[in-house]
Amino acid sequence: MEPILFFGEETTTQLFINNCTKAGIYLKGLHGLPTQLTPQQWIWVRTSSFKDTYGDWENWYKCKFLLESEPVSALNGTEFEPILGKTLTEQVSEYFLKLGGIACSPYFGNVILDKKGADDSLAHGMGRKKAIAYAAVKDVIEKGILIDYDFNHKGRNYASAVVCAPITILNNRSICYVTITRKEKSNRYYLHEVWTEKSLTSARSNAVQGQPSHLQGTAKILQNILAAKNFIINLPLDENGEPILSSTI
Repeated sequence: MEPILFFGEETTTQLFINNCTKAGIYLKGLHGLPTQLTPQQWIWVRTSSFKDTYGDWENWYKCKFLLESEPVSALNGTEFEPILGKTLTEQVSEYFLKLGGIACSPYFGNVILDKKGADDSLAHGMGRKKAIAYAAVKDVIEKGILIDYDFNHKGRNYASAVVCAPITILNNRSICYVTITRKEKSNRYYLHEVWTEKSLTSARSNAVQGQPSHLQGTAKILQNILAAKNFIINLPLDENGEPILSSTI
């Protein structure tokens, strides 16, 4: 079978299976639920030849999910307002504790939510919208879709995954992504960021250029996904985001 792309990296069929297994997505649909395809079909629909014939259904579905699906979290804009004598990440830590300190990812299982993660995200920059979106982190991990995976993040001997979902803040729609670090014995929330569709798709967008390096990579991935807005898909997709194969396909 022809080579297949695993998040931008070309692989052989067996390496693709091995990579997907390590990443927690083998024989799963785009939402992390069990596939309705056979193992052979699951691989086939992810080949270039299939997508050349029927359309890039993966990016098309991810784009539709981010731009048109029901937001996974609706925030009212009052979340984590300043409190005298308490830092932002202390507030977030208390909030995570009330949630049980865990988010359950359909891809990876339990993901630790704690002050360390809140501090790590703060260290990468903080604005008011991002502060509010701490309240969406659990929902994004549990209901978002995987858009990137790195087996050796920055050569540090651990993997990282990026999960993304639509949210609203004061009824204004945004795209929120969460980065999860995956080490041998644990998954941990590490970073989150919030973008508007306009900031990623505008002809004058500065979402990539001029942004800190830690934001540029994921912004480019999101821009590529949103570019699929006008793709043509020549087959129906199921509720898990995968092609429905008829007897004639």
